[in-house]
Amino acid sequence: MFDTLLHSEWDRAVTQDLFAFPINYHANRRILDDGDLHYIIEYNRDRQEKRRIAYPYEHVKAPFDNNKFNFNKIKDKEILISLDNDEQTDKHLIIINNAPIHPYHVLLVPDRQLEQTQILTIDCIVFGFEFVAVSAHPYILAGFNSLCAYASINHLHLHGMYFPDRLFLQTIVNFLFLIKILFFFCKVRSKTSAKV
Repeated sequence: MFDTLLHSEWDRAVTQDLFAFPINYHANRRILDDGDLHYIIEYNRDRQEKRRIAYPYEHVKAPFDNNKFNFNKIKDKEILISLDNDEQTDKHLIIINNAPIHPYHVLLVPDRQLEQTQILTIDCIVFGFEFVAVSAHPYILAGFNSLCAYASINHLHLHGMYFPDRLFLQTIVNFLFLIKILFFFCKVRSKTSAKV
């Protein structure tokens, strides 16, 4: 149900011509499966040429600047989904990325009115987890990039994207999580064995 709502709102934004360039639903995409790494290579010339120019930040912790573009300056039509809090204000927003990498590439903006800089917070991480959890799509991801790592806007946000296939990164994360769990249980087991 969430995915249907998100897709229909995205399609509405496409018909209202809200993006920086026409959306190419048939982009040149290639999945390299050399050694099960699942690299996805996608050519999107419009994104490179027509996206918002990033301010050349010199530090990851740059102060919020109301004079630069931020998400308080977007049009209401660019908001796809608003998740309200008890005060009925826009607590968390899912908005269009006006220069998407591919169709249905959205931005997740937590607590827009707080004007937080592009530094990851617990609320932002939880919002990303919730975004992924409510989707029925097996390969939806939420990702973060900071200033000095290609974030073009210094207003806290995540990227939400659907991928056509499982990414190698997901395999690594699952593997590392499994190792941590095994390490934890081995540690607990060795402590209980020592008591016997």
